[in-house]
Amino acid sequence: MSKSIEELTLKALFAARRRFLELGEDGKEQIQKENRFDETTLRADWESEEAVINVFRQEKIPITIVSEEHGKVQISKTQKYTAVLDGIDGTRAYTRNNGGYYGTMVGVFKGVNPSYGDYLCSGVMEHSTGSLFFAEKGKKAHLDNREKEFFLLRCNQTTRLDERIKIFIDSYWEFNRKTFSERLVGFNVPEFKLSSTDSYLRLLLGEADLVLECTRKGNLEIATAYGLITEAGGVMVTADGEDLGKQRYFEYGQREEEFLPVITAATKELALGLIEYLKK
Repeated sequence: MSKSIEELTLKALFAARRRFLELGEDGKEQIQKENRFDETTLRADWESEEAVINVFRQEKIPITIVSEEHGKVQISKTQKYTAVLDGIDGTRAYTRNNGGYYGTMVGVFKGVNPSYGDYLCSGVMEHSTGSLFFAEKGKKAHLDNREKEFFLLRCNQTTRLDERIKIFIDSYWEFNRKTFSERLVGFNVPEFKLSSTDSYLRLLLGEADLVLECTRKGNLEIATAYGLITEAGGVMVTADGEDLGKQRYFEYGQREEEFLPVITAATKELALGLIEYLKK
């Protein structure tokens, strides 16, 4: 392998971007393919994943890719890495053009049974702005926009839970509505539904302080976000305040209809403050 896994992940994200632009409005077409959750898919979602998979396949990377649309893809007989992939997370924002963020998400981990903390790199190619959000382990998170300007990303240093901070809740899921929304009435929680990509990117940009959601559908977005949030100084924890990095990806919250809370916060103090508040 002449290029590092981090370089190849970047190459894959840019390949997804090129395919997305080539498709134009045709990317919004529903195609007669069903993903691993027996759902129909959009052309851009399917073909963005194919663009990423093909980069790893061409380089013959010993990797297993777990994806939203294509399911589990093994590139070679021997495996050294695990990747998670979502071709377009935030399809409602994409198809409705409602101002929300959406993009191709890729996270790469060391080993065949990695923990969340085994991430090597994580990236989101955000298609509405053409910006790349990327993090390598131990090298912080950064943003490259379409003007090719480079910015380090740093979560807000918010430590106190109060009515002024902004909290994003994935209210599409009933579990989140009962666990979080109904118990945080009076807090600054936007009413509109956001994608995971939108919520996590806004936390990275300092436009949110808490992102509250649950495990579901393979946890692809959560796994990708972990490296980005961690490298930007934020935290992702379980309901008891334990760092999500200690959990095995293929085990934690992977059973069908097993919803477990995942709390993402600008600081550990804020995450623990929320947990204490929810106990009341």
